[in-house]
Amino acid sequence: MKKIITLLLITAFMTMALISCGEDSTNADNANEANTQNIEESPPESATASEKRIEPDLPDANYEGYVFTFLTHLYEGGDWVNPTPLELTSEEEDGQPINDAVYRRNMTIKERYNIDIKMMPERDERAALRRAVTAGDSIYDAVLIYGDHISAIITGDLLLDISELPYIDLEKPWWDPAVNSLSIVNKNYLLAGDLLILDNEATNALLFNKKLKADLSLELPYNLVKEGKWTMDAMHNIIRHAAADLNGDGQMSAFEDRWGFTVFADTLHALLVSGGGALAAKNADDIPFIDFTSPRNLSVLDRAMNLLYNPEYVLFARNIPPIGRQAETGLEVYKAGFEEDRILYLWARMRVIELFRGMDSDFGIVPLPKYDETQENYYSVVNPFTVGLLGVPKNVENFERTSVILEALAAESRYTLQPAYYDVVLQRKYTRDEESGEMLDIIFGSRVYDIGGTYSFGNIFRDFLDFATPTNNDRNIASFYERRSAAMQTAIDRVVDIFETMD
Repeated sequence: MKKIITLLLITAFMTMALISCGEDSTNADNANEANTQNIEESPPESATASEKRIEPDLPDANYEGYVFTFLTHLYEGGDWVNPTPLELTSEEEDGQPINDAVYRRNMTIKERYNIDIKMMPERDERAALRRAVTAGDSIYDAVLIYGDHISAIITGDLLLDISELPYIDLEKPWWDPAVNSLSIVNKNYLLAGDLLILDNEATNALLFNKKLKADLSLELPYNLVKEGKWTMDAMHNIIRHAAADLNGDGQMSAFEDRWGFTVFADTLHALLVSGGGALAAKNADDIPFIDFTSPRNLSVLDRAMNLLYNPEYVLFARNIPPIGRQAETGLEVYKAGFEEDRILYLWARMRVIELFRGMDSDFGIVPLPKYDETQENYYSVVNPFTVGLLGVPKNVENFERTSVILEALAAESRYTLQPAYYDVVLQRKYTRDEESGEMLDIIFGSRVYDIGGTYSFGNIFRDFLDFATPTNNDRNIASFYERRSAAMQTAIDRVVDIFETMD
């Protein structure tokens, strides 16, 4: 696939030279089966040169200079996004692959439909959207929602059900079917797919230091992944041999020591999902229920904790302050240790890979491990905090025009934005071997959205992250469930009631 994409890119560049548990066990089993079917619907892969170009089924239209406006989140701080999204607008080509792909895509759609495309960033896109909808002001045609705001915006009855958009064809390969797992009572208000890169950037994976692998005479994990043998136990057996007390103080407690695995609080949730579990699943009626205490999920969490809760070789990045350095954040601890060949494996979101583009040692990418070898697929969770997903304001002026333009942009992005992001940015600039390209196919082809994380019923996602801090070493899931289940179930019931009353 990578070679084919490369041919596509070479062609594109030549052209440029010429001229981005609350249910009973029976219900749980039925719902888990339905939920697994949803999970196994792989998101669309990047278009390839061998694939016949697919055109959207759209009418000819002239929108007479209409300005199509995206409301977006303006983020100031953190490592997972730029202040404004890169994938929506571009003023001119500047040689950067994402920017130039967006520019070319937008110019194609602008000329085809006689429109302009504008982005309006707001520090609080929730409040801006609420003001517009309440006032009946149709200033926004679409909204790119920051992950932590999705629940409030949807339950605030501010978005249009996607089924109301006549030209959005969710069967087309430029839309990601995985996001359908966030529907409730068969109502879906969100879109993801080729028009975006923030959904890619929020996808979880593992990085590993190839130099350290070689120094320790450890095999690369690629064959294990391809053979379906990349499991939590297999990873555990690798990382426990990598740690060393490099500063000679007789204990594994310092930034300067060598670590097998470096993690954040999010990592236990990522492993729960990679093991085939979730905080919440949905039953046959598309209603969420608490799921992290199902028997299988408890087994997944137990094995994940065996992997994580080992201070002899697993470093919680925010726990150990750097000694004799100016670094102040867990991210800087994490970055420095990997670049200095003292961390073998890192939990990461794809966005973080950019941090290591100047790293001297080579590194590779693999998906998070399976629970065991009997698990059929790998699952790569999309981080609920850092993702960006599309919605359409419920008071949009013209449903047909909005759906035509979004469908056209998404279709064109399949042949412009996604090849630029997938091949040039990830495979060429940041990763440094052929195998990592194959791993990206697996990672992006196994994306999962955990509805329990996205809606964080009863604040469950944040509470789970607090519980999952490796330094707490708290393995008592039953006690955690007892403390949180009532609030979680109350929140689920409230959200379901809201969905049932929304038009």
